[in-house]
Amino acid sequence: MSKGKVLIIVGDATETVDTLYPYYRLIEGGYEPVVAAPEKRLYQMVLHEVKPGWTITK
Repeated sequence: MSKGKVLIIVGDATETVDTLYPYYRLIEGGYEPVVAAPEKRLYQMVLHEVKPGWTITK
């Protein structure tokens, strides 16, 4: 049973890590993530610049 719903708002060029990480963490925590955007369509997610020698976990 879900603890409740949590809204995640996305738009054009939404950051992949900043969207998917909380999405899956909310599910793990027992919440139901609801993704919303300005209009109903597919949105392209992006991974913005990562500094040389860094990983997305640093």
